[in-house]
Amino acid sequence: MTSAFIPEHEIYGLLSRVGIKTPRYYFIDADSSAADAPFASGDPVVIKGIARDLWHKSDNDALAFCAFDVDAVSAMHNSMCARVGRQFDWLGTLVAERVEVQSARIAPSEIFVSLQKDRCCGAIISFGFGGLLTEDWARELKQSLLVWPASVYTPEEAFEELSEHWLGRILLGKARQQEALVDGKTLLDFLRKLWELDELMAREQLSLLELNPLVIDRAGDIVALDGVGLRSEEAHVETCPVPLQDDSFLNPRRIALAGVSAKAGSVGGLILENLRQSSLADDGLLVVKPGIDHFAGIPCVPDVAALADDPVDVLILALPAERCVQMVEQLCAEGGGAEVVYIVAGGIGDGADKSGFGERLSALIESRRQSGQWCPAIVGPNGLGMLLSPLRLNSLFIPQRKLNVQFTPDSDVALISQSGAFLITRLSRHSNLNIKYGFSIGNQLDMKLSDFMALMVRDKSVRVLGVYVEGFVGADVCAVAKLVEEFRAENRHVILYKGGRSQLGQTAAASHTGAMTGDYHVHKRLLLKAGVILAESFNQFNAVLKWMAAYPDLHTLGKLAIVTNAGYETVGSVDTLGDNDSGRLYELSADNRTVLSEVLQRHDMQGLVAASNPLDLTPMADEEVYLDCVKAMIEFGAGVVMVGLVPLSEQLDTQQLTQAEAFAGKLTSLAQSSGRLIGIVIDAGMPYQRYKAVFERQGFPVFDGMDMGVLGINVLKKSR
Repeated sequence: MTSAFIPEHEIYGLLSRVGIKTPRYYFIDADSSAADAPFASGDPVVIKGIARDLWHKSDNDALAFCAFDVDAVSAMHNSMCARVGRQFDWLGTLVAERVEVQSARIAPSEIFVSLQKDRCCGAIISFGFGGLLTEDWARELKQSLLVWPASVYTPEEAFEELSEHWLGRILLGKARQQEALVDGKTLLDFLRKLWELDELMAREQLSLLELNPLVIDRAGDIVALDGVGLRSEEAHVETCPVPLQDDSFLNPRRIALAGVSAKAGSVGGLILENLRQSSLADDGLLVVKPGIDHFAGIPCVPDVAALADDPVDVLILALPAERCVQMVEQLCAEGGGAEVVYIVAGGIGDGADKSGFGERLSALIESRRQSGQWCPAIVGPNGLGMLLSPLRLNSLFIPQRKLNVQFTPDSDVALISQSGAFLITRLSRHSNLNIKYGFSIGNQLDMKLSDFMALMVRDKSVRVLGVYVEGFVGADVCAVAKLVEEFRAENRHVILYKGGRSQLGQTAAASHTGAMTGDYHVHKRLLLKAGVILAESFNQFNAVLKWMAAYPDLHTLGKLAIVTNAGYETVGSVDTLGDNDSGRLYELSADNRTVLSEVLQRHDMQGLVAASNPLDLTPMADEEVYLDCVKAMIEFGAGVVMVGLVPLSEQLDTQQLTQAEAFAGKLTSLAQSSGRLIGIVIDAGMPYQRYKAVFERQGFPVFDGMDMGVLGINVLKKSR
């Protein structure tokens, strides 16, 4: 992609077309002179050298201030031309009026704005602290740019967010008794003009506009003092879904596998062993292997050409990269054979691809789709496999003894992961997490994240979808955001962790925008607006997934109550909430404390336990004390109750488990009848796995530490 630099005086012209105020100015080039400038002698002016690809004038000695004088300005023009022209393609000198501005007494008040066209997300509007120290303010003030994807935000929504941002509060006079520099109507009107400017950029094929600084003049208007931009012919790209019938993938009747061998521990052998335990019909499994009729009792065909007359739904290729590409080419030449091809191998379109296999396969897919010729849907490459609980189907090349998969056809949870290892470690870590579907999608050469999510959108039984993705292919992030919106419209939930949070590949590396925004920041804003539950760490993802898997119909969260037998958990829970989040704790009233004291008295615990939230019952508490205190917290109005059970206490039944079973059953009834959330914390080692399992079988989210349970609540609360 080639881009053309847009200098400041042309930016002024563009801004004037949407009503954004600029200084009076005059441009001096080879065909004009300072004598023609519309300024009176002595007027305060700014002299700016204008050259192509000159992003920062002050850094290149291309900026001066003076009182207007024809001779003096002419001399400056000649001097800048000689000086700046040695490094840049010189265009001329801009003479602009010096604007009298209003400034905040206590903080920076200059504004930075950029509008950037991104092929994935469309128009991105960024707003933050401006001036020479733009990047420093963002870093030192610990508050980065506000970023608004224009396609999903309105100016009114942007104004609401800006009003709570420190810069917005400074401008509107809401910070430390600072007088307002601009009124709300003017600021909102300015934001609306930015959205108009976005439309103008589309018509003029502009890829970037960067305005820095904007200031407030004495009349209370927002004025753009400087600006640069880029023009590009690159168009916005919409993601095209891969043509695929749902049943071909989610409910396959026949599966073929290529790449099996008798070698112990081979990838193909492990996949076959797992597939043989599925509930596919007797003729639902084939092996592609020349020279033999059967392998391990499974019928064989000599090559994929044989599938053209007897097609399968899914063909799994556990072969080296080159053989995988050849087999897809052969399928295409035959015009059929498999609706879906799952490529296990890496080395196709990734860093290990030294032979151009990825380009070769991508070109084949594109040419056939564009010409209307048949082509299978390709999953991967570099995919670990998939789980389909309704068919008890496991195509992972992980031995059953290493990962004991629990097939749950009526589950309402699904997982999609770009990393196969992430998928299997979640399943291993959450042994009680029964999922309906699990997909390792690999490098997304053909089928993208949005294609898999579309399958889950259409399957209404999936109410909770966990997603791990390292990169969005092309414009797929927009398609993903739209699918998240569809999930949320039906009170279904998407939990997403984005890996690989690299900086946005900027068309203008020298710009402030390039230094201050990035892929992840933009994607985050887009996805949060769509309604995703965004996890910023693996711990957050794990904690939220446990909560949502247990309570998939969650609409809202109430305030938190904590009942435990360990003092450290009461302290740690508040620490995890944080100073700014302590309001999430349910605050007991005087009447609440009286009632709770009476509950404790009935159990002879008066004087031992303070009626408070968090509630430390001490190691003297048994199951009945816990149950009555949890009931009380729910009756008071708590929406979430964390129950901390340190099982080393003598009072808790951790051996026979009869009391524990009864306690867990009563908690279940309480959660169901009240509609409140109950989480369990059992902070103990291996000897207490059976004790944990009692509560897991009841469907509770069970955490190894109070901090993890509270962390999940934090993320859920913020997402709402």
